[in-house]
Amino acid sequence: MWKKSKSLFHSLLLRNHRSYQAKTKTFQDRAFLIREIFATDMKSLLDVERVVYDGDLPWTRSTFLYELYSKKPHLYLGVFDERKMVAFIGLRVDQKDGHVTNFAVLPNYQNLGLGTFLLNEVQHFAQTKFCEQLSLEVRVSNLDAQRLYRRFGFVSQKILENYYDKYQEDALEMVKNLNDH
Repeated sequence: MWKKSKSLFHSLLLRNHRSYQAKTKTFQDRAFLIREIFATDMKSLLDVERVVYDGDLPWTRSTFLYELYSKKPHLYLGVFDERKMVAFIGLRVDQKDGHVTNFAVLPNYQNLGLGTFLLNEVQHFAQTKFCEQLSLEVRVSNLDAQRLYRRFGFVSQKILENYYDKYQEDALEMVKNLNDH
């Protein structure tokens, strides 16, 4: 009986609720709104993705919508300068892993602290869902992103060969242990 009750309790805790409290944060004397991403934000989100990935759309509108409506606990946040989305991050919880599914910051808004802030926000969310680690994949050629992730406590796990099919580029799988925090 205890096992069933414990399982039910855990599943109720993991259920996804729109609970992220939108907030305004200042980065280098500029105010930004950080809030959950909704289906109505798809055009803006794809615009950011298109700029960051040099015209490509690694994730389609339908892929993002699938994630937003997933029954798995997840959090997708956007950063807005005025009404313009300038960055976003997505995290999906799968058992004890908080997986960063997508993360992009427009070039003109990089090095302001937005990326670190977003990583902190999804880490906090993952911890409330009892995750033991954060994980992500990053292009082996994206050294700037790798530096950010390492500063944030991620370590390299392994190379995933030809992970990015279109470019036949390898990915570096990185993990951050949350039990140490």
